[in-house]
Amino acid sequence: MEYYPSLLTFHIVFAGLWLIYFVAERILKSQITNASNVELKNQAILLYLKFSNLFGIVGAIGIAITGVLLVWQNNGFGYFDMTNNHWLATKQILFVIILITTFVTIIPTSQEIKARMSSTEDNGVDKQLSKFYKANMVINIIVLVNFIFAITHRFYS
Repeated sequence: MEYYPSLLTFHIVFAGLWLIYFVAERILKSQITNASNVELKNQAILLYLKFSNLFGIVGAIGIAITGVLLVWQNNGFGYFDMTNNHWLATKQILFVIILITTFVTIIPTSQEIKARMSSTEDNGVDKQLSKFYKANMVINIIVLVNFIFAITHRFYS
């Protein structure tokens, strides 16, 4: 328990990154939508993909590592244990859903968008981008739900 407060602080910082991303994503999406030509739109899309990748990797890895260490250091917590801390088990399950969504949808779609952008013809970038937006929306909603569990669990556990 010696490092618990520091780990909790880092856990909150990584969760904050995801919340910042939630706001910044809206700005980046509007830049893509309002781009005046194809070159500006492609630059905005690449920025959006890099930003999503960076915040997703840092946030997910940070949350995963600090979350595992927090559970390991606190004897009252467990992994996927619905008997004592149902809020924590629910957060863990939702995090697994985030990871699955990332590996099954976000990463392949991002790679597909980049590949299609290198082509000069209209090749369905907008369709893939729409798919990417929807997957990110799912992840953002789950992050918000996890955040709500984190800040309200003291009221109902």
